[in-house]
Amino acid sequence: MAPTVGDRAPAVNVQGCGISVGDCGLLWQALGVRTHRGPAQAPVAPKEAREILGDRAPPPADGHADARPIVLVVDDDAGVREGLRFALDEHYAVLEAPHGRGALGIVRAERVDLVLLDILMPEVDGLEILQELKAVDPDLPVIMMTAVKTVRTTVAAMKLGAADYVTKPFQEDELLAAIRQALEQRGRRLGAATERERTDRDARAPRTHRLLLVGGDPGWRATLAVVLARATSVETSGTLMDGLNDMLRLRPTCVVLNVKRSTTEAGRFLGALNAQLPACPVLVVCDDVYLGAPPVWESLNIRGVLRPPVRFDDLVSRIGSVLPPGDGLSGPWPRLGESVGRSIGHLSRHSDEDLTVESIAEIAEISASHLAHLFRSEVGMSVRDYLTRVRVTIAQDLLAHTDEKLEAIATSLGFADTSHLAHVFQRITGRPPSAYRRSTR
Repeated sequence: MAPTVGDRAPAVNVQGCGISVGDCGLLWQALGVRTHRGPAQAPVAPKEAREILGDRAPPPADGHADARPIVLVVDDDAGVREGLRFALDEHYAVLEAPHGRGALGIVRAERVDLVLLDILMPEVDGLEILQELKAVDPDLPVIMMTAVKTVRTTVAAMKLGAADYVTKPFQEDELLAAIRQALEQRGRRLGAATERERTDRDARAPRTHRLLLVGGDPGWRATLAVVLARATSVETSGTLMDGLNDMLRLRPTCVVLNVKRSTTEAGRFLGALNAQLPACPVLVVCDDVYLGAPPVWESLNIRGVLRPPVRFDDLVSRIGSVLPPGDGLSGPWPRLGESVGRSIGHLSRHSDEDLTVESIAEIAEISASHLAHLFRSEVGMSVRDYLTRVRVTIAQDLLAHTDEKLEAIATSLGFADTSHLAHVFQRITGRPPSAYRRSTR
């Protein structure tokens, strides 16, 4: 049986071998070595990134999504990059950059879990790039690579925040161990930070606004909730009955009701809400439901009735305008432009599909790079991270309000399996799905 890369014990010597990448491929074929290729096989530059968005890597040939951590290899030597891809491909999805500036562009535009960074590169050396990477993402683990290891460079790299330091040529098992350890340390840090943030947020809840989104499609609720979560506590309910239960439990300071039919049920919900929380303002998005004349709205504290289609930038602005006055926000209220509003509207209808920055940018009629910049500026995260959080928010909604099995939820949201969903869910919420479901019952 021909060996795979994972079967090899000898060192992976990727230092200046003097043959081309094409020659490497021919050599591997001659040796009968099988390579298992995952996503992102070509070197990626910021303007030509074609990664599938969300916390789902592009599916390999068998059609299943790739849940591997993403490692960015930064080295000006193409042979080194190809050798590292060959060594890492069994365990990690690999991105490549031939220089530091390209690496910075990728980290700003895409999710990267770890960086392997050469210290000696033309134009800008690795230590300077390390500083800039840490400025972009302080929690991003960076392992420095060099052919010559000195005490001075080691100390300098560690002071600048490097997770580890490896010397070429690499022993494959040592390199994999360094990467695994760095990722585990990052996971522990992020998990602890997420739990602290959740505890702090829960402790602040009585003093902050609590927004309840009721009705509408799951994608509509989730895309809106993720945008507003930066500024206030947000809960979602899929049905009017669930909304009544959540209203009694949460006692929200503002409700956004999206109702498409059944005037009787909508009236019952609004009446119960007004009886329990007469000061709670309500914003209604409705299609063909007649809710009476403005005097009726006033008696129920309805601050506005919006007829679809409603752009998300307009909706976010209207919600902010009806919130009760006072210091009840945990962050600045989002101010979305038309381009981001249109993009979020598209995501709300297609969040379960494989999407790219380019395809979303076409909807907004702007360039992909400009859309990525606008998302970070107006939403506070990359398009990829936003879509991942939307999918997790939909999963939270389903876990809290339905008895749907985790396998079915994972499949409907496009995750590879329940383990993949559980991993992403816990990374974002700080709790596994099973514990979250128990806490809502």
